[in-house]
Amino acid sequence: MVPALSKALRSTTLDVARTNKHDAIIVGAGAAGGFAAWLLAEAGLRVLVLDAGIARSPIHMLSRRLARGVSRRLLGEGTLAAIDRRRHPIQTQCYAWTSAPAAFVDDLDCPYVTPPDKPFVWLRARQLGGRWAVPSHGRQYYRLGPMDFAPSDGLSPPWPLQAGELDPWYGEVERRLAPSGSRDHLGWLPDSEIVAREPTPFEAISRAAISERWHNARPVLARTAPPFNSLEFAARTGRLSIRTGAIAHKIETAGSGNVRGVAWIDHDSRREETSYAPLVFLCASALESTRLLLLSRPGKNAESFGTASGALGCYVMDHVRVRAEGTQPPSDGARQDHGGSLYLPRFDARTLPSPKPGRGFGVQIAQSPRRGGALVSMASFAEMVPRAENRVTLDPARRDAWGIPVLYIDCAHGPAELAQARQQAAALRQLAEALGVTLTHIDAEPAPPGSANHEGGTARMGTDPTKSVLDPNNQCWDAPGLYVTDGACFPSQGTQNPVLTILALTARACDHALRASRH
Repeated sequence: MVPALSKALRSTTLDVARTNKHDAIIVGAGAAGGFAAWLLAEAGLRVLVLDAGIARSPIHMLSRRLARGVSRRLLGEGTLAAIDRRRHPIQTQCYAWTSAPAAFVDDLDCPYVTPPDKPFVWLRARQLGGRWAVPSHGRQYYRLGPMDFAPSDGLSPPWPLQAGELDPWYGEVERRLAPSGSRDHLGWLPDSEIVAREPTPFEAISRAAISERWHNARPVLARTAPPFNSLEFAARTGRLSIRTGAIAHKIETAGSGNVRGVAWIDHDSRREETSYAPLVFLCASALESTRLLLLSRPGKNAESFGTASGALGCYVMDHVRVRAEGTQPPSDGARQDHGGSLYLPRFDARTLPSPKPGRGFGVQIAQSPRRGGALVSMASFAEMVPRAENRVTLDPARRDAWGIPVLYIDCAHGPAELAQARQQAAALRQLAEALGVTLTHIDAEPAPPGSANHEGGTARMGTDPTKSVLDPNNQCWDAPGLYVTDGACFPSQGTQNPVLTILALTARACDHALRASRH
């Protein structure tokens, strides 16, 4: 644990968390929550972060690994894997599960409900850093483009942003994150402020092969960076308090309607506690933040947040994901010795001068050296149309281990997504041929919603309170001082990884909250 953050964790006792001396409370310590904590503490606010994860010391983690090793020797891999699957039937479906099993929730303690014929894979990490800090996370960062912010097909509203309005906030994030890659000057994939790098041999060879096959394809170097340690930077200001094992379950509002705090359950004592502040940021992840809004009441007569619009919980989205994997022979030494990754934006338009208006798909390609060749992984992500019938509600009967009602997730791919997935699979087969990859696996159908880890849309932002949950600044229409900046706020998705946009929206919302607090 880094020094300042470790000190903040030790000093945030229950009495400190209960005090009303906080200027802001942030629920969730993932990408958005950690960044909000850094920005607000940096600006001079006293910030309390409430996170459901349990902080573990390096000694604790070492002893856990040693015990796990002993368990494997005594019980055998098969028995231990069976135990893992029983307690984590959903989380073990994540490709990164084996790299950090302790980071993920226990599915028996943290259940959710779906219709029998509509599986949803809700992958959740309860740890400082959230899913962003899980090893093997893709950590690719791309801006949304003009067509993403204003879809022309009429199937979702435009984002409540002026053209270019998010650009300075993208830049603010990128300067702190320092992603590496290249400037590619594509109208539909805006350039980022990056650290330029040369392509690896694999990237250069693959980019040439793709461009030769499809002259209008535009493969770009993946824009990547490790996550910044925002909580440590926030702690270094001396204005961060952080309480782990704090499971938020209700937003508290004052008689005026303004937000006034967060009620939460302590993981160990199972007792309800309340922390107070005039500013609250929900950054618990798209579905968790929406669950918290569904559990709360903005006033005595209101049923829940977003009642006027009926939008809360609706429009669940997750990228439509189709994956393929294969091997390359050792015909080129570079392929054995150097990894790398490419991103193919709007690969659905590979035969056109530029993408047509509308929704499409992109492809991520990564290579891992292997003895006698190389493993090539390809994942295609397509935009899911936001539909009101894809929604989450509170289940009337089921509760989690802390007595909090769980989500009922009713979400499925529609005909448009299934048709798109067939095009994605065909594109991956063509790519494998162009790159000399012998496929060993390709998805026969898209993975269930949730599998892409890019869920969003359930508390969308907009310009009209009768059609959205949040205003254009990510502030809840029903509770001034309450902001939601994770993926729940997205009116639509684009095809890019959403993390960079989530961070940019968080920076913009923090600026708005700070300016509002000074008036």
